[in-house]
Amino acid sequence: MIEELPGSSGYILAFRFCGEITDEDYSLVFLPALLGAIEQYGTIRLMVDVIDYKGEDIAAMDDDMRENFRLLSIERQAIVGSEDLRDELNRVDTFFLFPNTDVRFFGADQRRDAWRWLREGMRPKTGVQAPPPRQH
Repeated sequence: MIEELPGSSGYILAFRFCGEITDEDYSLVFLPALLGAIEQYGTIRLMVDVIDYKGEDIAAMDDDMRENFRLLSIERQAIVGSEDLRDELNRVDTFFLFPNTDVRFFGADQRRDAWRWLREGMRPKTGVQAPPPRQH
């Protein structure tokens, strides 16, 4: 399951990945939110909480769709998870890691640091009002 977290606002999106991720999770929740924010803001920042992530079953996802997805405009990505998962992500290719993106890993007890890092120095497109930071 993929759920959007309450801290998502404007050009900063946050998601929690629980259990095994399916095609439906990807195509009905994750992808539309990313594409909508990119269309509106140009460049976005992303947090993915993978504390309860068990893997992905996205066998039906078309390779072309997966490759096009990797070209999105994600400037920074914070991944919140366990140290074991951090090591695993360094060895595997997964659909929520993006090339040409500043990716940083944060432990479960560092969520505030992840939010702070995502929010620092962001300059939205001209004419777009930046959302105010939310307290967590």
